[in-house]
Amino acid sequence: MRPHASNDPSSDGAAASPRALPPRGSRPAHSLESASESGPERNPDANPVSLSISELAHRCRVSTRSLRYYEEQGLLLPSRNAVGHRRYQAKDADCVGFIQRLYGAGLPSDLIRTVVQEWKLPDSAPRVEALLRTRHAELSREAEELHAKLTGLEAVLNAVTDNS
Repeated sequence: MRPHASNDPSSDGAAASPRALPPRGSRPAHSLESASESGPERNPDANPVSLSISELAHRCRVSTRSLRYYEEQGLLLPSRNAVGHRRYQAKDADCVGFIQRLYGAGLPSDLIRTVVQEWKLPDSAPRVEALLRTRHAELSREAEELHAKLTGLEAVLNAVTDNS
């Protein structure tokens, strides 16, 4: 259970890493700095590089709590080693950056889950773009409604202050 109402798990004090969205019409690049910089474990059985939860958190400048939350939400799906510890691929750092950008844009968790699931699929850019444009249109309508309410409230305030 989350202790506050915010949808943004980075609000636990971790700084979000500014990562660019994937280019239009392409898959995310999943490339990072040299894996040897943070000393990730070499695992000959799986991917050539895997990261612990603390290594990924450090690389992405988020808390381990945020990464666990992303897993709970179905946004990240780490593998487990023989003793049950989470293991991440280097490309998961790009996914974390994308998730952070989506939370930073104020998207709700359920929409983020849908966007991230689509983003991981081949040729996903048009579908991801459609989802985000739909949300943009919804927020634009809400902003217009709020602006109309503010204008109405200002009129009432002016009437009240003129009668004082």
